[in-house]
Amino acid sequence: MSIKPTLINMKTIDARGKSCPVPLIMTKKGVAEAAADESLVVLLDNETSAGNVTRFLQDHGMEVHTQREGSTITLTVPRGGAIPEQTDPAAWCTPDPAGTTNYMITIKQNTLGRGNDDLGQLLIKGFINTLPDIDHKPHTIAFLNAGIFLTLHDSPVLEALKKLEVSGIKILVCGTCLDFYQCKDSMAVGVVSNMYDILDAMTKAGKVIAP
Repeated sequence: MSIKPTLINMKTIDARGKSCPVPLIMTKKGVAEAAADESLVVLLDNETSAGNVTRFLQDHGMEVHTQREGSTITLTVPRGGAIPEQTDPAAWCTPDPAGTTNYMITIKQNTLGRGNDDLGQLLIKGFINTLPDIDHKPHTIAFLNAGIFLTLHDSPVLEALKKLEVSGIKILVCGTCLDFYQCKDSMAVGVVSNMYDILDAMTKAGKVIAP
């Protein structure tokens, strides 16, 4: 990991939530539009895109510094460079395999599966408690309907969710659902969200898992 340099003038490209080749296209445009004294900063949220953009910039003679904070990967190019206008950024595109680093999870119940409720509660507890330990974590987890009970003070998975949130994963909790169940004051993790933000996250995700 390289150290991010101190910058004064910079142009920022926010390519988070974008699938290949869009981050590459945005980066090429940013390089072209950056002033001679401007450094370029590219924000990404998955390793595949970060690797693609890094190779793209380095292949055109630019120095790239990488910094990771939570789910955001920041690529910094000190001062400008040049990319020929005829260059096709898609040639540097390596798709995210099966959306492994660009997916979200929606939790709609406080149990997992249908059948015995005690078994369902045991399964959802195991499912969420395992998430902090897997390599390819989701970028967002949305809690809807009875799933919001898992975000309250007495949730059996509260500590796992707090770990995920600290690591940079967004936890969206349906505000309408909290109001319906009259438990907004008991929410202990995540942010109160709305259907627009939840749907927006779904449409930007490479894959949506609904256990």
